[in-house]
Amino acid sequence: MISQPFTMDVSCDHGADVVVLAGELDLVHADAVERRLVACTGPVVVADLSQLEFVDSTGLSALMLARHAILTRRHRLEIRGARGATRRIFEAAGLADVLDD
Repeated sequence: MISQPFTMDVSCDHGADVVVLAGELDLVHADAVERRLVACTGPVVVADLSQLEFVDSTGLSALMLARHAILTRRHRLEIRGARGATRRIFEAAGLADVLDD
């Protein structure tokens, strides 16, 4: 199976900043994802992982660091749509409780 290239698309939906991640979130893209999520200014930021095929430990770390930075501003990061291998890494890391679906 050939994986799709990594993409990150940002939009606004009913006042929430929505960041759709697709492909493989790994060391190559982790810093950019963290920076982009933290740069969102709305009170609710949604990380949509429904199109993500894989996330490694650096990608998981980037999501958790962004979550912490957003929570520090008293805003909220919702992590939605994790499935398959992506969901399993959250579960294996003991972080399934941060998923919002």
